[in-house]
Amino acid sequence: MENRDLIYHYAAKLKDFSQENHKLNLIVEDQEENTFAIMIALFRNGIIRMQLGREISVPEYDLVNHDYLIPTDNVIVRNTGESLEVECGGKTLVIGKNPFSFMINDEKGQTIYKENFNDVNSVGEGEDRIPPMGYTTDSLGNVIGTNICAALRYDEHIYGLGERFTEFDKRGQRIVLKNTDTLGCRDATSYKNIPFYISSYGYGLFLNTPLITEFDIGCRSTASISINAPQSSLEYYILTGDSLKEILSRYIQLTGPAALPPDWSFGLWYSTGFKGNSRESTLNDAERFRKEGIPCDVMHFDCYWMRDDMWCDFVWDEEFYPDRIEMLNILKEQGFKVCLWINPYVTIKTDMFREGKDKGYFVKQKDGSVYTADLWHGLLSYCAIVDFTNSEAVKWYQKKVGDVLKEGVDVLKTDFGEDIPYDCVFSNGKTGYEMRNIYSILYNKAVYNTIKEVKGEENALVWARSGCAGMQKFPVCWTGDPPSTYEGMASTLRGGLSLSMSGVLFWSHDMGGFYGKVTEEMFIRWSQFGLFSSHSRLHGTTTRQPWAYGERAQAIVTDFIKLRYKLMPYILKTAKKCVAESVPFLRPLVLEHPDDPVVKGIYDEYYFGDDILVAPVLGGHNAERQIYLPEGEWEDLFTKKKYKGREWYRITCPLDYMPVFIKNGAEIPMNTEDIYYIK
Repeated sequence: MENRDLIYHYAAKLKDFSQENHKLNLIVEDQEENTFAIMIALFRNGIIRMQLGREISVPEYDLVNHDYLIPTDNVIVRNTGESLEVECGGKTLVIGKNPFSFMINDEKGQTIYKENFNDVNSVGEGEDRIPPMGYTTDSLGNVIGTNICAALRYDEHIYGLGERFTEFDKRGQRIVLKNTDTLGCRDATSYKNIPFYISSYGYGLFLNTPLITEFDIGCRSTASISINAPQSSLEYYILTGDSLKEILSRYIQLTGPAALPPDWSFGLWYSTGFKGNSRESTLNDAERFRKEGIPCDVMHFDCYWMRDDMWCDFVWDEEFYPDRIEMLNILKEQGFKVCLWINPYVTIKTDMFREGKDKGYFVKQKDGSVYTADLWHGLLSYCAIVDFTNSEAVKWYQKKVGDVLKEGVDVLKTDFGEDIPYDCVFSNGKTGYEMRNIYSILYNKAVYNTIKEVKGEENALVWARSGCAGMQKFPVCWTGDPPSTYEGMASTLRGGLSLSMSGVLFWSHDMGGFYGKVTEEMFIRWSQFGLFSSHSRLHGTTTRQPWAYGERAQAIVTDFIKLRYKLMPYILKTAKKCVAESVPFLRPLVLEHPDDPVVKGIYDEYYFGDDILVAPVLGGHNAERQIYLPEGEWEDLFTKKKYKGREWYRITCPLDYMPVFIKNGAEIPMNTEDIYYIK
């Protein structure tokens, strides 16, 4: 925010305060002696709620699970004359009076969190200040933003903020949280933006807002995490705990709780293909999976189950899928679940568009007419956008979803929902700019709840691309559309582990990458990685038939698929434990070993549950893989070779091998007989 007409108001002096049980109400003066309020509430589980603004308002889209917020009853406030010291749960809040300051110390007196008020240009007094705790006004005096500024220590590492394909450690990055169709998973944009980060210094910070916000993490200044939200008041939570895992768990419960996907969803998903797919080819593929003895649980139909340029109207293309009910029944008899691709946009060529237009179920222009736009980057006709703030539109859309579910479909892939135009208007009066991020939750919630109603809670899930805070309540998701390259595979892994550090328990990706030429080696390496993700799906713009890449590829990938099914007791046990304990299935090493300085930036290895460590291979046959094994004793799952922890190893990886290590002493429950789908 470089505009010279903007005025930054920041807390300069504590004018007055009062305490009411677990709450502390502060009246502060800014540098021009204008007053504003800071309200602090302390809860159990190390959670501190901060609210600030000239007039504090309740968030219109509240992302917090208030059942989790239990007021603490042991708040002690000491007034030392120069500061207030607030003790609660072993932590101490120190609030300086004049000048105003704010910090949180742990039991040892070490500072966990500190608001930075003094990040200014050294030449001019107050020039080029990074805006600290306060608000921003325009030239007319209107409040247009709220700011906070956490101190960034020289050795601090920052993780999270949603699914980010850039470096795993967010230090040095400027991140705008705006849901976007990223088109390649290769830049700073993201499908899933979550205003929560976790610091290696032992705190997490969550902004309770779905609005487009900016986090500058040591980019403009290496000394600050500068946060700006375009609203007149701000509510945020500082979470503390004894470990990064405990802090993350508390965030998951604060915005959750997380839901458990059905057992069958942890089996293999197979995408039947793009344009040119048909009933015949689908049934042939299904029969071949069973004939070849390749375990598989879900047959997924992508966009071309509908007619060309008629998306998404929920009408099957009967030319390519005649007698669909019979086809669905055949797949059921073979043990397959069925997934259909959908999205919340409706092209203007469809009867569904005309129906929705007549009934007022789409977002609108300012003049009240239906808002249509090129939401497919020139690939389809203009589309309208379903208005999920209109309760009647929600019922209408859910009826469409319910109809295909009742025919025998089990789950929907809820694609798109990111590029909501800023200037469209919703029935709740809000613009697309205001609804951009929260739209994904409204969309996925509507579909998830319909599946839960029709198929039962034990079978409820979606396969979502877009999301924001709280998306763990509507599992699962995949990481979008990367190219079929090792760089695309690496960015996918970074994005997924970043998502794990943002409170999303279950995530997947397109095995083989989404687009581009897929070589035999790429197919094998990405499949190995995918089969050691929480969920596994073969999908892309070209075929992902295991037999399409040659006998060697089929044999290797089949062996890894069978291994996943042998590990299914471990996988299902882990999934249930993840939900019970509010921890992600795939975990960066830093989450399990926060005190090991070596793992702070490692993104290309991860824990697969509690006891298995996986190192995907980003290269072809006999690629060398440098691997760090954390503390403990480890055994290679395949070679049975023993390794000592806290050491680096360079391992040569033949094409049929991916480094997977078992923690010494761990009991890994496994199937003793081959299974081909999960009943």
